[in-house]
Amino acid sequence: EQFKKMAAVPRPTNYMEKISAYLSGWAKEHGFEHWQDKVGNVIFDVPATKGCEGAPLTILQAHMDMVCVAEEGKAFDKFNDPISVIQKDGFLTAEGTPMGGDDAIGIAMAMYAAVSDDVTHGPLRVICTVNEEGGDPSGAGNLEHRFVTEAGYLINIDSEDYATCTVAACGFAAYPFSFKCTREATVSGQRAYKIELSGLLGGHSGVDIAKNRASAIKAVNYILAQMTHKKIPFYLNSFNGGVSMAAIPPNASAVVVVDEANEGALKEIFEFTKKYFAKQFDRTEAGYIFTCNEVPLPEKALTAADSAKAVSLIAAVRVGVNTISQRYAGITESSINIGQIAFNEGDESFNLFVAMRTSSEWPVMLANVEFASIAAAMGVSCEFREQFSIGWVEKEGAKLPGMYAEAFEEYTGDKCVITAVHGGLEC
Repeated sequence: EQFKKMAAVPRPTNYMEKISAYLSGWAKEHGFEHWQDKVGNVIFDVPATKGCEGAPLTILQAHMDMVCVAEEGKAFDKFNDPISVIQKDGFLTAEGTPMGGDDAIGIAMAMYAAVSDDVTHGPLRVICTVNEEGGDPSGAGNLEHRFVTEAGYLINIDSEDYATCTVAACGFAAYPFSFKCTREATVSGQRAYKIELSGLLGGHSGVDIAKNRASAIKAVNYILAQMTHKKIPFYLNSFNGGVSMAAIPPNASAVVVVDEANEGALKEIFEFTKKYFAKQFDRTEAGYIFTCNEVPLPEKALTAADSAKAVSLIAAVRVGVNTISQRYAGITESSINIGQIAFNEGDESFNLFVAMRTSSEWPVMLANVEFASIAAAMGVSCEFREQFSIGWVEKEGAKLPGMYAEAFEEYTGDKCVITAVHGGLEC
């Protein structure tokens, strides 16, 4: 019932005023001491059940925003329209739009714990954060420290997996590479080709990074890197790919200019690449399109030297799983991804952003010197990370995960897995 009430309040990321006011009003209505901070986070305190006053303060935390989209052709105003929730056979669903289970269910669970006579608890603090799905300002990032420093435990209620207790997550850092480049006029006797790869699975650059999914940027770049290796000059006009810094790129395209004498070499390298790309990925990436077609000759393109520098830079940065966790079986500890590239006709500098996820200091310390060495060798700039985020890690000997697993099995009859996730979480 509480979930349905929240579903009636529009709450897309970055538009938190209505849901923040609703939750603050709910806390006031129930007589809880509550706060609504400057970014819209709502915090309220729930007194302990009689006899449990001496238990440590426990935080229940969830986020109030949701990703709002609608099926094509459906008239849905995400800023004003309530979500129509359907209750059937013990389940809640919605037609045409997401129902906002991520993460209204977390807030509803915390509310239930706060007011139900069926739940015995020590002192509780409920923290409802804004803009977890992205956007600005970050709720967790702007939360006043005083709301968490006195707590003994914090339980973030935002999991997608049944029978799973997540106790660690990773941090995220972007390394920007850049260099000024020079364009020259193209001449008669040259041809332009567009190399394009689309329709790959892509996916989350953290949780999907170990699934052997192809990087469209690296695949397209391989063709040009082979041209460099074989000392066949080419002139890069544009290179675009990816959808987000935090995603494996499902598409990429590059427009290159070659001398007529080298058209055959370009086509031969493309066919060679396409053959072995198919051998590696046809079973897992079915439905992609990989082409190399002639396009109109642009007026200008990069010099051969700057073209080779850009391509060699992309080739030098290894992507994918970097290290595996020694603490949590089957979980990636650190990974590297080139999620997005945008180099268009007319651009006077080439910029490459390399993203690294890690839950440990040592891999990113090595990446710092590795990326700095690549930049120095190639004569490009790269921002060195003196400070870096490693996310959060379960403390050695922590009691809460074991208590959680014991309670879960007692309540459901199922075993609970205690593990980590290679992604960023609010905790």
